[in-house]
Amino acid sequence: MFCARSSVRSLISLSSPTIVRTWIRRPLSSTCLRSSSAKLEKSEFRPSTPVAEQLAATGIWKVGRGMAKEEGDETGACADGDGDKAKHSKPSAKKPRGKKTKVTGDRARVNIVSEKLIDDVFSYIGPSLKRHVGCDIIDLYPGAGLWSRKLHERLKPRSHILMEPDADLYKPFLEPILEKPGVTLVPKPGIIWRDLNSILTPEYLPHQTPVEDPFQPSSRNDTLLVTANIAFHPRKKYRSFESLAFLVLHQFLDSIRSGRLFQKYGQVRMLIWGRHDDKGGILPKNMQRRKRTAIEGEMYCEWIQEVCGRDGPESIWFLRDTGTDTYSTASVLKKMKKSRISVPEGRETGALLEAMTSSKKRRRVKAPGSEPPIFKRPFSESLSELEAAHESQVFTTDSEEYKTIKRYQWRMNTEDKRHQKMHELSSGLDAIAAAYKSGKATSKEIEKLGAEWHENMQACTKAFVQEFVTYRGNLHYIRQDPPVLHWDRRTFEPMAVQPDEFFPNVECCLLDIQPKDVHPLIRQVGPRSNRAGDTLELIMSALMTQSTTPVSRILDALWPGAAEFIMPKWKSIHDLDHGGVPPVKSPYAEITPRMLNARQWEELVELWMQWPFRPEFHELIARTHDTDDPSSPDDWNSEYL
Repeated sequence: MFCARSSVRSLISLSSPTIVRTWIRRPLSSTCLRSSSAKLEKSEFRPSTPVAEQLAATGIWKVGRGMAKEEGDETGACADGDGDKAKHSKPSAKKPRGKKTKVTGDRARVNIVSEKLIDDVFSYIGPSLKRHVGCDIIDLYPGAGLWSRKLHERLKPRSHILMEPDADLYKPFLEPILEKPGVTLVPKPGIIWRDLNSILTPEYLPHQTPVEDPFQPSSRNDTLLVTANIAFHPRKKYRSFESLAFLVLHQFLDSIRSGRLFQKYGQVRMLIWGRHDDKGGILPKNMQRRKRTAIEGEMYCEWIQEVCGRDGPESIWFLRDTGTDTYSTASVLKKMKKSRISVPEGRETGALLEAMTSSKKRRRVKAPGSEPPIFKRPFSESLSELEAAHESQVFTTDSEEYKTIKRYQWRMNTEDKRHQKMHELSSGLDAIAAAYKSGKATSKEIEKLGAEWHENMQACTKAFVQEFVTYRGNLHYIRQDPPVLHWDRRTFEPMAVQPDEFFPNVECCLLDIQPKDVHPLIRQVGPRSNRAGDTLELIMSALMTQSTTPVSRILDALWPGAAEFIMPKWKSIHDLDHGGVPPVKSPYAEITPRMLNARQWEELVELWMQWPFRPEFHELIARTHDTDDPSSPDDWNSEYL
């Protein structure tokens, strides 16, 4: 039996009682959202602005003895059966004498405290915000309210709903905006479905009209804007998940597909603040981190862009070659020049500064894959520093520094040879692709070239093959028009932020998410539909569990006969202009699930629904289901977004 990790998001009504019991998301009577065990440091609580000083004065973020122990037990919000958040007391310490009002609140919250940062954001993306002037704003977790106040001043909305669970704590901060006409404070958490749905009514949004048929295409709704601050430090956990923010982002995306929550009013733009490390799942920068949520973002959104964030690599473990990253940044610089977009002074990232320098010197940026790849490794920087020191101070041959230099040089030479081999194999595959695209080579000639190439690959080690396949996959992404990743489609480079622009001092990012019209079949979810959207979820879960295996093999394992019907009709997988690959019969060159772009996933569900012998939906569930998997976003409690 073929297994998949995911369950269907919507409640499923099936004839089999065992399937119903297994697949319905079971509500939790008492669920605690806890912060990660990362220790809070005093250095993270240095106020640098008047707003930060006011926040520090509340005493909520006081770091004292015993805080690390307490933090793992009860920091963060806890949801009971009613979705209410348990308030947190201050760290256990000697109580001051005299009567003093005890301030309570969630000390895991991170607030934006820099007016300059917000002004720079508006100067950067201000033109795109003009279409929202006079709109309705739904504002989740406004906190200290600096972002909310300046956004209100910028857009002059007709209504502005603030959903703040710590209303007593933040009300003094929100007083300036609460005095504005049309502003309403709702003392509830906006990440609980029931609470959020309570304000999605004519009482709160009299000017908004829900789309009549959620299965039909919707249009962009610029009269409603959603903004939220879901940045928590330490990161809030949910069950075995590291980040509650990722849960919320995932469910925001799902609401686009299903037309639920605020997306029932049309395609509603979202401006979401979060920690810099919460965005990887929705806005990956390489193939290794592109999972289901990112694929859904490509299918549901016109763009997902990072407006500002931390400058630097997301991870040292998941990298793509330097040439591809350089090409991506050079491309976005061209777009910015064409659109006359300039980064506010001091906000340039290191990558953008390098691209600007290369542009001024008229250095030609080579296309990805045109030369052997180079990967930035930590040891290469150490080698450069040691070699520079060796020039000024000659190390003896028996010194540790000299031995380290030789060891690093040997490793560098080994990597250079391996990368040269990768380039040769990649160029060989490119040659086959060019011959296939030209139409001059016969199918037998293509088959012969593919067999020779496959033989060369079989002579390589398993570790080399894995590295090559990943490198080749990243090339496959960036070479398409448009590129597969939202990151490579960006129209501007994110602005760099500083830790002290937030309180606590943790770098956060601002994501700009614009939904688009979702494929009609993907909207078909729930008992009253043909289940095409639910079916795609099951297929995607099954395929992505073996993301590096050729699609044809997994389809037949998923259901016998699926590949026989689908593969010959799935034209785009061999269309080199639309994300296809040449018909080389090699597991190292065939199309795999993680190589599929958004349109190819849509074509897959189209063909599946055309298949006259496709299984019934409940049969597919039984085929793909193993056990409830707490690591799947779809199994998260439906109480939360």
